[in-house]
Amino acid sequence: MMCIWAKERIAASWTGELEGHEQTKLRSHLAECQECAAEMMQLSAMWERLADIPAPEPSLAMQARWDATIESLGVQRARQRRPEAWKFSLAALWPNRPVWQVTVAGACLVLGLAVGSNFSAVSRQTNKTEIAALREEVASTKEMVALSLLKEQSASERLRGVDYSTQMPRIEPEVISALIQAVNQDPSVNVRLAAIDALSRASGQPQVRQSLEQSLNRQESPTVQAALIGYLVDARDKQAVGALRQFARRPDLDQTVRERAGRATQQLTQFR
Repeated sequence: MMCIWAKERIAASWTGELEGHEQTKLRSHLAECQECAAEMMQLSAMWERLADIPAPEPSLAMQARWDATIESLGVQRARQRRPEAWKFSLAALWPNRPVWQVTVAGACLVLGLAVGSNFSAVSRQTNKTEIAALREEVASTKEMVALSLLKEQSASERLRGVDYSTQMPRIEPEVISALIQAVNQDPSVNVRLAAIDALSRASGQPQVRQSLEQSLNRQESPTVQAALIGYLVDARDKQAVGALRQFARRPDLDQTVRERAGRATQQLTQFR
């Protein structure tokens, strides 16, 4: 029973979220329990490896588009400087009477402002389009890396895949499906826990909440069961009340998890 309590708080201890008295209690248990101490060391090593993950290098296509954008900006600046070459050639056409000089100057000013405003708007729009395309390519690269790593045989590589999914600007449907599959089928408890945490970004999607709700009865690890219950509470999924009540009646359920499911049911019924 104490081991279950400790394993539920190992991750919180590593992130500094554990309160003082619980931290002291956890350290005391780790000093006595070799199994929990080994799991703590394994989790610590995992997060340290995640910090060493290199940033993806830009592709050749991205570099080519970037060079083309810089070159086009240089051409635009050159075009903006061309009117200066007409300064002396147009001097002969400048009217001598002041009233006409003022009229022509005003017309040129209005025309210049109109052309310049339109040109600047087009240039800004072009730049925004190029930048958006570059960002989309980076996001697509991270998605492919995440999906590829999630299929690796090594648990540490699959953990890297989960971490890559958290670096994406938005979590794509294919990545969501891969993470849900990891929660349901991955043999590593640490990978399943990391996938549940990564899916918190998609907790606003009903189909994701429903998938994790159905995953409760597939789990045998009390730690994963507790993490799924916490996910449903954090997502304020009131639709999960019935499933939690049915889950709590499982005869083989750990007592601590059963009590947690009962508290979760009470919390969800209080949400408006």
